[in-house]
Amino acid sequence: MKKYEMLYVLDPQDEVSKETVGWIKEQYEGIKARLLKEEEMGKRKLAFEIKSKTDGFYYLTQIEVDDPSTLQDFEHEAKLNQNILRYMKLNIG
Repeated sequence: MKKYEMLYVLDPQDEVSKETVGWIKEQYEGIKARLLKEEEMGKRKLAFEIKSKTDGFYYLTQIEVDDPSTLQDFEHEAKLNQNILRYMKLNIG
């Protein structure tokens, strides 16, 4: 089993960010990832403008997956989601 930490910068609008967090959790269920930890870090000012946004909602998760190749499909879908401004994946074990 592989563990990953995923940091997302989401559209800062309250309803949109809540909807996107729900979407991320659904995607985790779809790839059979176990959500070990999640932290809504709140709205913060961005160092530079992304997609015409100056603020972003930060969301941090730690997940565990049996098959790391399932993350490829998830990452593809995350890139297509317009409410995810940026994300970063870190292998932690």
